[in-house]
Amino acid sequence: MSRPSVSPMRGAASDGSSLSQSSPRRRVVRDVTWGQIGFGTFLIVCVALHPGLVLKANEGGMSNYGVHLKTVIPYTLALLCPAVLTYQAAGAMRPAGRTARDFRWLLRLYSGLIALTLASTYGYTLDRPQKIVHIAIGVAITVFESGASLWMYRVLKRLRGVLAVQLAGLALAALTFFGALHLLFLTQVVCGGAYAVLLVVTCREVA
Repeated sequence: MSRPSVSPMRGAASDGSSLSQSSPRRRVVRDVTWGQIGFGTFLIVCVALHPGLVLKANEGGMSNYGVHLKTVIPYTLALLCPAVLTYQAAGAMRPAGRTARDFRWLLRLYSGLIALTLASTYGYTLDRPQKIVHIAIGVAITVFESGASLWMYRVLKRLRGVLAVQLAGLALAALTFFGALHLLFLTQVVCGGAYAVLLVVTCREVA
């Protein structure tokens, strides 16, 4: 008996379809990953240029870098990286199921909150209303990152230690908000770092 022949053109078409499906996924993972790398890198530049703004007994937050001439450019780049690249990643996604669709909304919300944080930074020291708006956005992004981290942990079913770090950061944030501690920058680094790990790993699984 002769074996059924496989058309070379059909095989090529199948390979092309596979490549076209994987290309958007690679772009999503790349943009999300580089957004977080850019955030961390430019924040380190800010600290190196002016460590005294945050590394002190009564810590200020990273927003202090957005109102000083020496650090305003790297601070702006630090927040633009995740805001822009995460938004691009969400637009490039082709979700095939509910989890992927939910993750795309997570990316969009995160991008929007980062953009609002950046936009509200530059004038928050000028008057009380702008300061209140900026603080409210900061609280919103902390709560969002914690809730999103819980959701991503449920999706991944692993990285329990990273989730524990994130929730510890949330506890520090609450104590800092109510004045029991003054560890705002540490809180932001802990929460943001743990969230970044969960975000990138979940993106590789879900995108």
